[in-house]
Formats: sequence, C-alpha cells, structure tokens
Amino acid sequence: MISTMLMSAVGVGVGNVWAQCATEDCAALGYTEAYNSSGNCLKCPFGEAYNCEAGYICPEGYNYTCSGTGYSGGVGEACNGKYAECACKEGYKLVDGECIKPAEFGQCSGYAAQCSLGDILFSDGTCSANKVSGKTPIAVVVYKSGSCGQALALNSIGNYEWSTEHVDISTLPNLSHSQALQDFASCENSKKIMAAGNKSKYPAVWAAYNYTTTGTKVGDWCLPAAGIFTSYFNNKTAINLGFEKAGGTTFTTSTEAWSSSEDNNGNAWYSGFNYGYGLDYNRYYSKLYSLKVRPVLAF
Repeated sequence: MISTMLMSAVGVGVGNVWAQCATEDCAALGYTEAYNSSGNCLKCPFGEAYNCEAGYICPEGYNYTCSGTGYSGGVGEACNGKYAECACKEGYKLVDGECIKPAEFGQCSGYAAQCSLGDILFSDGTCSANKVSGKTPIAVVVYKSGSCGQALALNSIGNYEWSTEHVDISTLPNLSHSQALQDFASCENSKKIMAAGNKSKYPAVWAAYNYTTTGTKVGDWCLPAAGIFTSYFNNKTAINLGFEKAGGTTFTTSTEAWSSSEDNNGNAWYSGFNYGYGLDYNRYYSKLYSLKVRPVLAF
C-alpha cells in the first residue's frame, strides 16, 4: 500500500517526463510516526516522518494520553497518540504524569479512593504501599469509608491533658463503649471541643489542631475519634507495617492516646490496645490525665 501511495506521490516516469506529485503531505501518505524506531521504517520523501506499520515502537517515556478531566493536552509531539508530558488546566497540578486537583486536607477530598488501609499518605495527597522517591510521607491510612479516609500522623506529638477541668461538653454525645467503637467523627468532635474553650482549657485537641507537616497547615489535623483506634486495632498488622515503612512509630499494647470521643463530664475514651477493640473500657482515664496525642488527618 505504501509503495503504491509513494508511486502516486512522486510520480511515474514516462520517457523523460515525470507526472506532478499528487500530494506532499506525509501524514496523508501514511507516514504518521515521528521516529524510525526499528531502523527499517519507510521515510517520507517530503519530511522527517516515517511509516513503520504494526511494528512501530515509541521511544521510552511516551506513556500518557493526556485526556480527561484536568488535562489541557499534551506537551510536544505525540507518538502513537501518547505524550511524554501533559499540560494541566488551571486548578490542577501534574503529579506522576497525571493532572490532579491539589490535595484538600482536613476534609473528605476523594483522594482516599486510591488508598488502602496501611498505605503511606504523602504530602501531595497520593498513597502507596511503600515509600516513593521524591515524595514526603506524612501519615498512614487507618480508616476508609468510600472515597473518604483518615490517616494518623507518623508519631505522637507529646503528652497533654484532655481538659483541665471536669466539664461535660453539651454538644458532644456521651458515648458508651459500643457507641465509641463506631465513632469516626474526628474533626467534627474536635471542632465542638475547641468551640467550648481555648488551648488552656482543652490542651489535647488544640495540640492536634496546631500540628503541621509538609503539605498541611494549621487546622488540617484533628484529635482522632475513638473509632479510629478501633480501626487501627482491627487492622494493626497492615497499619503497623505502613508505619515501619514510612519511618513512623507503631502503637503498642502500652500506648495510651486521647480520642476526641467523650464518655461523661470527667472521662474521655483513649486507645488501649491491651483492652477491647482498641479502647479502654474496663476503666477510664480522667480528662485531667496527661496522655499522648497522635493527630489524624481527613483526606
């Protein structure tokens, strides 16, 4: 077919007279590739274009179609419909060759759809089972519900009292053990506690609120709800492996960290992995006790 088209393009000799070329458009003649990948491709007589038929292989790096939500197109020449780099629309950024919306931490952003429990969460909102060169680990995924998730900080940030006095916060429900197991409202609880008083009155929740990492800002992190510790307890093998890979600290049976879930005016739930389902239910620590704070990040 190519030879027939080529004869048509360059002309057929009649004596000393050559017929005028029908076209000099390489693509129209079937020369649609930019590279002679195999060294045996036919070169267009009218430019740097080739036809390698079914055996054509693009140079390394041409991996992206650059199509879909967030893309404005490819950068440079395409090779078999793919590009080495994509351009993104306003409001999107290029991450690993893909145009994605910047991570919105502190709320459900839909990024958790790509993640599994125990995955490392990076500062750009992406997840992986292992560390990735050039990316900064900031947490490990400990809870998922659909495309929404929560990830615990790699380490505790200190010891703080839940409160400095025994007060029942009226906007927070007083949870039984069975209810606390199902409480995942980390940031909702935290906001209610902060609305009830400043950091002098409620040190633990304010410590979590003020925590920051690469890619996050003040207000993104919260004090975990009790159910977050239960999810950790039920999936501790995968989650502990994630902390080890990310360079963080795992919870042990002696770890005791505050949750944002309230029991009554004098007590709040906390992690106790040597007790039932990740929570202490045989005894309660007074809110005045100083326990660890391990912030959690909604994403």
